Amino acid sequence: MHKVKELYKSFIMMFSEVIWIYYTIVMFTSIEWNEPAFFNATWFVIAGIMGYTLNVLLAKRSNHILLFLGNVLVVGLIMIQNWKSVVPEGFWIFGLVVSIGVSFIFIRSTRLVYRLPTRLEILRRFEGSVIYYIIFALIFTTNKWSNNIFHLFFTLAIIGSLMGMVLTLQNHEDVEGNQKTQIIKVGQSGWFAGVVSLLLISIPLLSLTLLLPSINRTLSTFGMGVLEGLKWIALKIGRFLGWLFSLLPDPQMEATPQMPLEPIAMPSDPVEDSLISIPYIWIIGIGAILSIVIAMWFFTKLNINRKLPKSIKPKDIIISKEPWWIKLKRTLKTYLQHLKLKWCMSFSCYYHHIIYWNYHQVLKWGKKKGLQKMKSETSQEYVKKIIAHIPEKEKNFSHKGQSYHLSQLLEGLNRDYQATYYGSKVEMSPKPEYKLLINHLQGICLKGKDL
Repeated sequence: MHKVKELYKSFIMMFSEVIWIYYTIVMFTSIEWNEPAFFNATWFVIAGIMGYTLNVLLAKRSNHILLFLGNVLVVGLIMIQNWKSVVPEGFWIFGLVVSIGVSFIFIRSTRLVYRLPTRLEILRRFEGSVIYYIIFALIFTTNKWSNNIFHLFFTLAIIGSLMGMVLTLQNHEDVEGNQKTQIIKVGQSGWFAGVVSLLLISIPLLSLTLLLPSINRTLSTFGMGVLEGLKWIALKIGRFLGWLFSLLPDPQMEATPQMPLEPIAMPSDPVEDSLISIPYIWIIGIGAILSIVIAMWFFTKLNINRKLPKSIKPKDIIISKEPWWIKLKRTLKTYLQHLKLKWCMSFSCYYHHIIYWNYHQVLKWGKKKGLQKMKSETSQEYVKKIIAHIPEKEKNFSHKGQSYHLSQLLEGLNRDYQATYYGSKVEMSPKPEYKLLINHLQGICLKGKDL
């Protein structure tokens, strides 16, 4: 079943490209001839089928020469048969364009053997079919170039590409593998849900505004102007190419005979002309054939050794989604633990050493005053920052007739904290001056720092 789905996706890609190329040639040829130029597209279909089938058979053999010669021979035969059955006599430019289209379809079909279609490629075929259908339908209807199967082909291409996108959503089982993949939802969607909701609301509203008469007329006028511009550019390019080819000499034209001034004796033995007249159509044809041969050689050179990666596809898929009440319970539990920790940290008995409690009180005071300790700061750097922000008149105080210097107390507190923190066996006895330091800090007012 997996092979059938891959074959279907390859088919819908080639079918879309065949009708694009065919109706593009028909459109520009009809504009040039000023009449409908629908021709038999049988060899377009044969080129797509033969290119895919031939490379499926030859890709198993690692033989560059066989693959190259086989592709060149088959595409050459298809081009010759297509020229005989489609191209009218004398319309060699049309024949050259059709031959290029056939060879392009053949090369595109061989690519599908070495690279499987992706979802993005199927999506692009869907978008392209919709756009081309609108353009072709508008031009063919305006010029009254009726074709019974035109609408059917593009409808099948659009529906087929939609089905191809649906098939790319499916994960197929690997017969040889027995892996299990567990998908767990983590995190939150955040702003994504809001953006998607906004798009779902704005797109229908925008579509409704396009139905307003004034906007509709403006868009129709703009579309017709763009089509007329493309038509004018195509006609100019065609006329330029016609003028360019008209500069080449025509081998069928005979030189006007002139009367010789005096008789010229002809030699008894005929002399062959040293210059051979070669029609320029043969030169262009040979150049096109050489270009196709070189392209086929490069294509086979690049793809002969290319192997498709063997994807690992899950046997079983388990999608785990956490219930909301469990998440709510965990959130409440985390919040209560945070409140419990803050409450315990407000008591000195919670700390393993009393010096930790003193240092935490300094941190708490600094945070309240707008001097929060940065993660990159050491305790010594933080203490120096506090000392630098304290006014000079507040750096000295006295208690019970004894004078204290705030800078010395802060530096001593930092030394004791570092000694206790980095020396795990050090036991520090409580120092009453640190309590006086904290009480004095509570009464200090920093200018521009109080929150």
